[in-house]
Amino acid sequence: MSKECDLRGQTIVFTGQPRTNEALLEVERMGGRSQIFPLIQTHEVTTQDETFIAELRSYDWLIFTSQNAVAAFEQKLVRHNVRINHLPCKIAAVGSKTAEAIQKVGFRVSFMPTIYSADVFIQQFPMASSRSERCLFIKGSLAKKTIKEGLVQSVDEWTVYETLPDVKTAIELLPYIEQHANSIVIFASPSAVEVYAREIAPTTGWNRITTAAIGHVTAAALEKHGAPVHIQPKTYTYLALIKKIAQWKEVSKQMKELQFNRHRRLRTSDTLRAMVRETYLHTNDLIYPIFVAEGENIKNPIASMPGVFQFSLDHLGAEVDEVVSLGIPSIILFGIPLEKDAEGTQAFHDHGIVQEAIRFVKERHPDLMVIADTCLCEYTDHGHCGVIENGKVLNDPTLDLLSRTAIAQAKAGADIIAPSNMMDGFVAAIRYGLDEAGFAHIPIMSYAVKYSSAYYGPFRDAANSAPQFGDRKTYQMDYANRNEAMREAASDVEEGADFLIVKPALSYLDIVRDVKNNFDLPIVAYNVSGEYAMVKAAAQNGWIDEQKIVLETLTSMKRAGADLIMTYHAKDAARWLEEK
Repeated sequence: MSKECDLRGQTIVFTGQPRTNEALLEVERMGGRSQIFPLIQTHEVTTQDETFIAELRSYDWLIFTSQNAVAAFEQKLVRHNVRINHLPCKIAAVGSKTAEAIQKVGFRVSFMPTIYSADVFIQQFPMASSRSERCLFIKGSLAKKTIKEGLVQSVDEWTVYETLPDVKTAIELLPYIEQHANSIVIFASPSAVEVYAREIAPTTGWNRITTAAIGHVTAAALEKHGAPVHIQPKTYTYLALIKKIAQWKEVSKQMKELQFNRHRRLRTSDTLRAMVRETYLHTNDLIYPIFVAEGENIKNPIASMPGVFQFSLDHLGAEVDEVVSLGIPSIILFGIPLEKDAEGTQAFHDHGIVQEAIRFVKERHPDLMVIADTCLCEYTDHGHCGVIENGKVLNDPTLDLLSRTAIAQAKAGADIIAPSNMMDGFVAAIRYGLDEAGFAHIPIMSYAVKYSSAYYGPFRDAANSAPQFGDRKTYQMDYANRNEAMREAASDVEEGADFLIVKPALSYLDIVRDVKNNFDLPIVAYNVSGEYAMVKAAAQNGWIDEQKIVLETLTSMKRAGADLIMTYHAKDAARWLEEK
């Protein structure tokens, strides 16, 4: 220790009787007070004495695992007039204090493991010189069979003492603990722990005391009963433990003098954590994307998105029924037409696949909120989101097509229009078109902040919408930009957007928070296909707990500022939330 520590004002309770006064004198020297309450008593067992005394010389090894065993063995030798120096056996001790006790008796210790552990004892014990080599394990009544079963040699067991609980002493200790909170209680054996756990802890619990353990086996016994191990020395002796207690007390004193906030007070139980929880995820927050394919008898699994399918109308009903049964309030529809052309005319045809799907869903479930994705990429033969001329996407000519698509979707019964192609002015054009067509009441959920992202890969498999040439970086945003997102969102707000979508979500939570802080509109986070696929792949490989990861991820989007979340996890999340 860097400086002398003391135990002034501290009571040390011994649950066993130290063999010497050394530890008690050290407590007194440091200003502390000792109280001894032996919770176990040892009694000599004599039933096997005649047999093993007669055979002692036939054993190659005598094995001792405790000082008590050594003391009882010595008494038996004296009683039967056996001279120690006449025994040809080699002696093994499991620990240093046992070895010291053996040496005091007059034996020479031939083997002791480097670590006080039965497993290490077995690993390091000398190999048998012959198959007939015999060992005698001299032990107490509670000793485990680890050594007997682990050694390759033949091992006999001689129980020389028994350990019994001292219930009378335990009854005396109980009121003492009740009256002297914050006592430091020393446990030197698992047996003492068992007595305390059975006779005292049910009344006082473990929080009234500071536990000090000698040995890892004793510490493990405390932990088994739910008790914290506050103090444990590296050397398995009372004296080492007293010095460790003094060090611990000094550190505790220093900690009490520190000034800091105790934030952990609000995390002590599930109930308290729930009371102060800032963010909650609800099924009402979820929007479930569905891919609707033109044709019949289609339920095509999407390989890169396990659990997600393309549905024809004749299979759509069961999917929508399940969504409603789970309490999910909203879906967003993406269409996959049979025919595509340069302008994506099926997007705004009155009988286009999304329009037909809208009618089908609204007739089956009138209260289900149906959002129509308003874009052209699924419908164009080139896979881009607008009119192409000389290899470029034209902005203004595309706006008219988007407006016509939104009107067709509104006529079919869409509750919300969600334009996603990131043309400049697309909200203004759609708002004007809807108003003129008599749909001023239909809100626009704008993909206001949509980045050009590699996270969209699986979606393009699902919607058959990958560009046939080039990419979408001339109209979708650079993922390195943050300020640009505020400009894009501000334009959509000015043009009449009612919701603002940030897409993707997981790698753009900073953008979600920025948009939330700057605009007083509902914010939607799109938990996109690549984010979904990564979780599914990891879960299928057993690398993560899917339920915990999904709920944590979706909650993080709420915490970042999202009011609603579009996610392919919606059905699973709804089930898990219901279970919770």
